[in-house]
Amino acid sequence: MPGPAVHGALFVCAFLQLFSLPGGQVPNCQEVRTVFQSLHPGSKWVPETPVSGADLQVCQTKGPTCCSKKMEERYQVAARSNMESGLQVVSAQLKRLIIQNAAIFQEAFDLVLRHGRNSTLTMLKSEFPGLGGGAQSSVGQLFLDMSLYILGSDSTVDHMVAVLFGRLFPLTYRRLLGGSGSSVSEECVRGAWKDSGAFGPYPKLMMTRLSRSLLATRVFLQALNLGIEVVNTTDHLRPGRDCSRALLRLWYCPHCQGMLGPPACRGFCQAVMHGCLGGAAEVQPHWRSYIDGLGKLAGAMRGEQDMESVVLSMPSMIRQALKHVSGMCGHSPQRASRSVGSPPPQPPAASAARGAQPSSSDSDETLAGLRREFITNLRGFSSFYSGLGEALCSREPTPANHSLCWNGQEMTDSLRSQKHKNTFFLPLRCRFPGPGLKRLHTGSESRSNKPPEPIISQIIDKLKHINQRWRARSRGAGADGWNDEGEDGFESGDCDDEDECTGVSGLGPPPRRKRLRIFAGQTHVCSSRISKLTLIASSVVSNEVVHFIARTFNI
Repeated sequence: MPGPAVHGALFVCAFLQLFSLPGGQVPNCQEVRTVFQSLHPGSKWVPETPVSGADLQVCQTKGPTCCSKKMEERYQVAARSNMESGLQVVSAQLKRLIIQNAAIFQEAFDLVLRHGRNSTLTMLKSEFPGLGGGAQSSVGQLFLDMSLYILGSDSTVDHMVAVLFGRLFPLTYRRLLGGSGSSVSEECVRGAWKDSGAFGPYPKLMMTRLSRSLLATRVFLQALNLGIEVVNTTDHLRPGRDCSRALLRLWYCPHCQGMLGPPACRGFCQAVMHGCLGGAAEVQPHWRSYIDGLGKLAGAMRGEQDMESVVLSMPSMIRQALKHVSGMCGHSPQRASRSVGSPPPQPPAASAARGAQPSSSDSDETLAGLRREFITNLRGFSSFYSGLGEALCSREPTPANHSLCWNGQEMTDSLRSQKHKNTFFLPLRCRFPGPGLKRLHTGSESRSNKPPEPIISQIIDKLKHINQRWRARSRGAGADGWNDEGEDGFESGDCDDEDECTGVSGLGPPPRRKRLRIFAGQTHVCSSRISKLTLIASSVVSNEVVHFIARTFNI
């Protein structure tokens, strides 16, 4: 009579033979029934004993099976759902990073504008009380227009500034300078400041600095919104018919043979995932270019392209402009009306350096520090699309006490499967094009140059569009990194040479040390702010947006 050791050895051999030759062993349908009920309540479709499985479409086997056609259909639905949830899980961290930072930056930009508006109104009230409420409302309208502009409105910064000074000049002429209301028409006075140069070079200075900084801010927010859209689109990819069949074979066909433990072989899983992603890997080079371009834009947002610096200097620029017109016309109330045709005064010589060197002391509490931290974190996802299939397969459980894995047809040794990556089984009707399949499959397999799915093509087109802006910026870049071709170059045309706009009356470049340290510890934002992210890149601003900003600025 053989001893216990012999019986144990025979049991191990039989166990290994069961997984290596699944067709030679009758599966236990009771265990399959239990697992199936966790996916779909009710067991009427699970056979009590193994059946032939002649009606199965995907999970066909040489031996008996525990699956019916109805079970196969339900497994296929579960496989699609599992794929969709997997995409959402692997992209959740990236999506959360972009959404939270887009909300934080939108909040920060609003705070900067509110601070600039309040500082300007305080300056007018204390130093130019004679201008009254007309100047207050004009300044409020300017900051409202700036808020709408960074959200995507069609207005131009030059027009905003021109409207501001067009409204300020009649107030200055009549209230500060004592101009007569009967001698000169309102329309004449409103337009006189342009030809007379009454405000000196300060309107051009404001146009130039605001155009550069607000446009950089606007594109930055648009780029973040596009990043959210790209990731959202990716994790909402829906598996097609061929992909659903492949996922069924990957995850649930082993159940039909009673194999509920060992996972799919890693190479087989990667082949299926690459095919199911519908060409998503083709997004990778465009995605990397997007991150690189966004990083360059964030790095260039300093000096005259830093909204914070420019907005904080606006009270000084408006003060100097009002002092200039007061000094020019203060001795004679009639001088303003006579100066309509006179040439503009020459500005004083520049007394400051042309450009500001980047500061190395930007704290993480400042807007510049937040941008730097965000870009650093975003670069960690530079290979997101090239590693998407691997990330999905990494969610699969690892073998616990055995080295077997499912290769699409049978259980095999997982170490051996790594040496023979071309042996994974995908039936002809379940094959689909994809870069992963071309790499992992050889021989008689179908190789198609089918273009990516329309939704992937849309993602690529969106990334291409903004990447073209990055490249245009690089080709025509000046010292600050932007070209001189209108909006795409992030420049205003009113102060191209900037000889008139640098160091005017001691203003110099925008102050770099004057930073708002109001963002410290702001790692979470309220859900209402996140819900407004869809407005960031909109080209049409709705009435709700206008009312929201009006309430924000108390206008």
